Amino acid sequence: MLSGPPGCGKTSLLHAKLVTHPALRAADILPIGRPSGPPPHALAALPEHNPHTLAVLCSWSPATPPGRLAGLSLYEFLRRDGRADGRSGPLLAVIDQVEKVFERHSRLDRHRAGFLTQLREITSELPHLRLLLSIRDEHVPDLEIALGSAQPYHLGALTLDEAVQAIEGPVAGSGRWYADGVAERIASAVATGHGTVDPVLLQAICSRLWTSLPADTTAITLRDVHAYPGIEPALREFCGQAVADVTMEHDVSTLRVASWLQNAFASPAARGDTARNATRAGLPPAILLALQDRHILRADHGSYRLHHECLAEPLTRLDVADLRGSGTSPHRHLAAAESALFRGDLAAAELSANAALTGLEDLTLLAAVEARLGDIAHLRGDPRQAVTHYRAAAASYEAMRDNPAVANLLAAIAHSLLAQGLGAEAVDAMRSAVDRLPADLALQTELGRTLWQAGQGQAGVTVLTDVLNTDSGTPEALRTRGEMLADLGQGAKALHDLDQVRRHLRPEGRAARALALVSTGNHRDAEEEMDAALEAGSQNGPALLYVARVRALGSDRTGAAGLARLSLAATAPPLAPHQRAAATQLLRTGSPSPS
Repeated sequence: MLSGPPGCGKTSLLHAKLVTHPALRAADILPIGRPSGPPPHALAALPEHNPHTLAVLCSWSPATPPGRLAGLSLYEFLRRDGRADGRSGPLLAVIDQVEKVFERHSRLDRHRAGFLTQLREITSELPHLRLLLSIRDEHVPDLEIALGSAQPYHLGALTLDEAVQAIEGPVAGSGRWYADGVAERIASAVATGHGTVDPVLLQAICSRLWTSLPADTTAITLRDVHAYPGIEPALREFCGQAVADVTMEHDVSTLRVASWLQNAFASPAARGDTARNATRAGLPPAILLALQDRHILRADHGSYRLHHECLAEPLTRLDVADLRGSGTSPHRHLAAAESALFRGDLAAAELSANAALTGLEDLTLLAAVEARLGDIAHLRGDPRQAVTHYRAAAASYEAMRDNPAVANLLAAIAHSLLAQGLGAEAVDAMRSAVDRLPADLALQTELGRTLWQAGQGQAGVTVLTDVLNTDSGTPEALRTRGEMLADLGQGAKALHDLDQVRRHLRPEGRAARALALVSTGNHRDAEEEMDAALEAGSQNGPALLYVARVRALGSDRTGAAGLARLSLAATAPPLAPHQRAAATQLLRTGSPSPS
């Protein structure tokens, strides 16, 4: 475990790729993973998945289409895809910014425990794996509670000597140099009372100095440091850019956030004050987390303080020009929309995406924005609007002859049509997606799922059987076919599939396994699976329905009706149309007949 305060350089250290130990040189090393980031386009096309897991897998395997990664656990990926070359040596995997898992977001909170369970699994079940987790100090206790103790390495701030080396080193061989004492003066400007130097603020000053110097500058003097643009102006620009970025991402007033920062931290009377009054000022917790990510604030025992006291004066001097940041280009609006989309702030995501559309002529960017608007509508539960945006995005990608993008959008359209009860149209759209990428097993799996959810269960089983004949160990295909077979009343065949992926079943898979167990006479194990499914999936519509069907088979009509009613109201995920019909029938007649 690599830990340290915000801005100490953990991410920079990881990306430096300094692998000097012989044991590491002999290891396979995955790209650096992150548990957060822009979600894949066409979210409606993906099976139910853990967003933290998918973010890590997409960063570990950036060339793999997200549809092939969605639904996989970390263990399944590392066992199958992480060692595709068959080598048996050690495998080094890194996950940076693990603190993101512990931040509170309405869309992500329910996925935290599952992701941490996956981390425990890979550390205990994969002896060849060497896992490095990078996390901020304030969340080390959270990680230790979840995973137990780990080998610690603490990265602190730079010493003054290290800071001077960091300033002077990059200019070596550039034709420029720092005059005597200049690097020391820059370092001292962002030093703490403990003789250490903040790397983020040091970089902010040096980068702005470097880009502001006249082209013919050779020796960088103290006068240059004060003039181009100057330490305080550089820090003021840093603060202004951070506030502009945060407020654009979260759709709040720039002046309001700047004024609150000045009142809470920058005035002589308030310096060192906490952020306990942020809620009263109308600032949501996500704003404070974002300001911490931009190194304006620092967490302090449940509240916040300035990242560094040297920011108080620049914050005091912020004016409207400083708060304009580096502009509001469509790319920046799209990035803001994607950030808001991941954390589940759909209102802010929609505003930023619509702002990106204003006057937009770039076809590639237009397609990306329309796809994001489709994702927003999908997460909001508006499949009709999702189809409108996904079709607009598909038309743009079609014009650019981006066949994989069109195929994924057609899959998203299919699922959105299915959510409207348009089963035949959904099947047609999904077949069109598969026709464009006939070798894509993930799309074929989704075709099988779509056929089943459109009421063509046996046809769906046939498609999934073809997928498994091509690759018998495809986890998502096994999970999907097993659930389908249980739903269709073929318990023994369902258990054959589900038992192969038992340790990685989602709540609906565990409930489907309970249904299959009951149909084969194993009531004791079925009770255990039902308890586990309900504990993990209290808002999981399919899981609630399968347990309701088990109760109905046991003549518990009251319990079955209550669970069926809950399944109709569930949203994480909701019932498919054919399942809604089954739940309604169960409520009306008490019949547990399979779909």
